[in-house]
Amino acid sequence: MVFEALDRQTLDVIASKGRLRKYKKNAQIFCHGEPGASLLILESGKAEVSITTALGQKSILGLVGAGDVIGDIACLDGGPRSADVVAVEPVEALEVPRHEVLTILREDGDSAVLVIIALCQKARNASEMFELKALASGQSRLASCILRLLNDRTGDTDGNRIRVSQSWLGAYAGLTRENVNRQLKSWAKDGIARFEKGAVVVNNLSALEEIVMNDGD
Repeated sequence: MVFEALDRQTLDVIASKGRLRKYKKNAQIFCHGEPGASLLILESGKAEVSITTALGQKSILGLVGAGDVIGDIACLDGGPRSADVVAVEPVEALEVPRHEVLTILREDGDSAVLVIIALCQKARNASEMFELKALASGQSRLASCILRLLNDRTGDTDGNRIRVSQSWLGAYAGLTRENVNRQLKSWAKDGIARFEKGAVVVNNLSALEEIVMNDGD
């Protein structure tokens, strides 16, 4: 999220130009390809960001929650939305029109520079996700995704526990639910990670990191 690089005061100014929007669970917030005439600052709830290929395969890019800004890229360049966003629980957000956002950035050069830096970081993150999908083995992709979720503050994590379904994790890693289930059972036997009561529990973080490091060996 690009606008998270801005200081609280600037975000408050942007938020003051918005109007409250409410979305029910499973509601479509953004659709891939639609015009990007605004951005949203999430006040509460969580949403899932994903893309779907021409063949109908869904790939989850991540989760966003309170304090996150979504739709900022399309809002900046006026282009179409680059992903689908769906509420996974009731969401309240402030919608800020594009012209208001651009006016604030034109008047605040320091904030504009921070946005440029954040855009560069976003490009780096996109490269990392491409590298993740290019990992040779399924277990490497799954290990890498679990590590990303552990380090991602928007993820539903508690220490070494990630509350996520196997189906969702499969879509995030580009694997089937069956493959995720099979791999987690194998890891459970080795004391690396296991699926327990609707969550992935990591027992050996170093082992997951080694799996990713040794991909293709």
